[in-house]
Amino acid sequence: MADTQPGDDRATGSDPRPTKPRPKRTPAKAGATKPPTAKATGSAASSKPAASSKAKVPVMASDDVIRAERVEITQGGAVSVEAGALTVTQGGVRTARADQVDVRQGGIGRLEATDVAVSQGAVGLARGERVSVELGVLGIAVANEARVTQGYVRNVLARNMHFEQGLVGTAITAQATFERTSAVVLLVAKDVHGNVKTLFDWRGALAFGAAFGLVVGLLRRR
Repeated sequence: MADTQPGDDRATGSDPRPTKPRPKRTPAKAGATKPPTAKATGSAASSKPAASSKAKVPVMASDDVIRAERVEITQGGAVSVEAGALTVTQGGVRTARADQVDVRQGGIGRLEATDVAVSQGAVGLARGERVSVELGVLGIAVANEARVTQGYVRNVLARNMHFEQGLVGTAITAQATFERTSAVVLLVAKDVHGNVKTLFDWRGALAFGAAFGLVVGLLRRR
């Protein structure tokens, strides 16, 4: 057995080095924990409609209505959108309702808005105060002011129209202005300014315009 000397800590097995006191744990305050965040993709979107200030939809969304102040759809699509401002870039939306709609190389089936701008895109039915298309296609446009620049509109009904190298199937308006030679298959207008090529005269246009007005009225009821 080894002799022990006074002050020798080997006999008791204690460590002569001072130990640091352990920090005290404070109880968590109520409400201090952060709620978990959820990221929704197109294949696993939430069943509740989105209601944020801004929503970006990069892929195909669910069948729910997307509601937000600003909605941006890029290289994807959505079934229905209700927003203050909607931007569609290389994407598509089935139905949309917004104050301002901007379509760039995209498409919308049916929309209602105050301002509609289509650039290198396509819209089936556009209804708004101001509708403009540039290098794009519109199926039916119902607006207070319509502008077509190097684009094609199949049927348009508006109070004032402005065409610049545009092609229109049927146009019914109070005042039409044409620049740089536009073409209209059937034109019904009170005042016409500029150079335009038409296929039907005003007599045949009146009969066809009455029928077209009936069709537009049915669409507006729907």
